[in-house]
Amino acid sequence: MPLMAPLLHAGCMAALLLPRAAEPLTRRTAVIGTTLAVLQSTQTSPAHALADKVGPDGRLVLTDTTAASIDVTATPPRCTSRCFLDVSIGGTPAGRIVVDLFGDVAPRAAENFRALCTGEKGYGYAGSTFYRVVSNFTLQGGEIEGQGSIYGPTFPHDNYFIKHNVAGLVSMVNSGKGGNSGTSDSRFLIQLPDDAGFLDGRYEAFGIVTAGMDVVRKIEGVSVVQPKNYPVQKVRIDNSGELKQ
Repeated sequence: MPLMAPLLHAGCMAALLLPRAAEPLTRRTAVIGTTLAVLQSTQTSPAHALADKVGPDGRLVLTDTTAASIDVTATPPRCTSRCFLDVSIGGTPAGRIVVDLFGDVAPRAAENFRALCTGEKGYGYAGSTFYRVVSNFTLQGGEIEGQGSIYGPTFPHDNYFIKHNVAGLVSMVNSGKGGNSGTSDSRFLIQLPDDAGFLDGRYEAFGIVTAGMDVVRKIEGVSVVQPKNYPVQKVRIDNSGELKQ
């Protein structure tokens, strides 16, 4: 992702707050499944436009309103934590994946991922696998035997503010069946194509790969067994943790 590198390595992002309880009738609200989306109308005043909520450094700043979606390629949120996953394929070290977390936008999901990377709760991603590989779609990993999230078996999504419009975006896998549960556990996915808009409003994005996309592509190239897309070679997270920023 050459166009993303200078932007993302410069640091991470600032946040958006939930919408206020009372707003003028210049926006309309739509509920789709568990998703609450605030849709800006063309009559919204410039004071509430997203363009007026971007700081001089081009990053999103805290506001008293929220947009329906965040394009991290245009206005990246602040990085609150930086984590790593050291991966092996078939027992051979494949490299390190570094993930920057957007804890201001998705606090529960980001903290869940961070704590599972460090293993500070007594369990975590180290020793787990990437159990599903769907080329040009997602890598899915982080299933921890006998455990769920750091909050319990599952936890509710924070929101669906971040758009799935860039490869390397990291989102929570939904618990339950059907992809619309509104809850997650320990499992996460790494987006492989730039355009995965069909995930919007259903899967909560909370971070992005800022180093190691070559490792992601190595995993994508592993042979799989149909119909579940299980990798033939074991793709293991040998070690994980948090990096100093």
